[in-house]
Amino acid sequence: MRDLDEAAQAIWREKRSELRESAHDPARLVLGRETFVDAQIVDRSMKGMRLRLPHGASNALNSTLTALDLNRAMIHQVKVIWKAYPDIGVQVQSSFNVRTGEGPQAAAMRRLWLKAAAAGR
Repeated sequence: MRDLDEAAQAIWREKRSELRESAHDPARLVLGRETFVDAQIVDRSMKGMRLRLPHGASNALNSTLTALDLNRAMIHQVKVIWKAYPDIGVQVQSSFNVRTGEGPQAAAMRRLWLKAAAAGR
C-alpha cells in the first residue's frame, strides 16, 4: 500500500526546474493576422507561463503562438506544451520588450503590439 502512495505522489510531484510566480495579468494571443484572443496569465516562470483561455478559444490554437503580456509590455513567441482547458501551459521560445527592444525586428514588433492592443478596445 505504501508503494502505491509513493507512486501517486511521484505522478503529482512538481516537475518544474524553477519556481513559478502567481499572476493575474491580462494577455492577448495572436491567432492570425486579424485574430486576437484575450487570455489571462495565471502564473509564470523563467521558461514558461500558464494561460487561462476564454470558453471556446481552444479550437483556434496552434502549437506555436504569439502571446502579449499586456502589463509588462512583452511579446513572447511560445510553444504549447500542455492543455487542460481552460488552461494551457506554454514554453517561451523568445521574448521582445516593446519598451526597450532594439534590432531589425523592433519596428515590426511594435506595430504588432499596437495592432493587438487596439483590438481589445
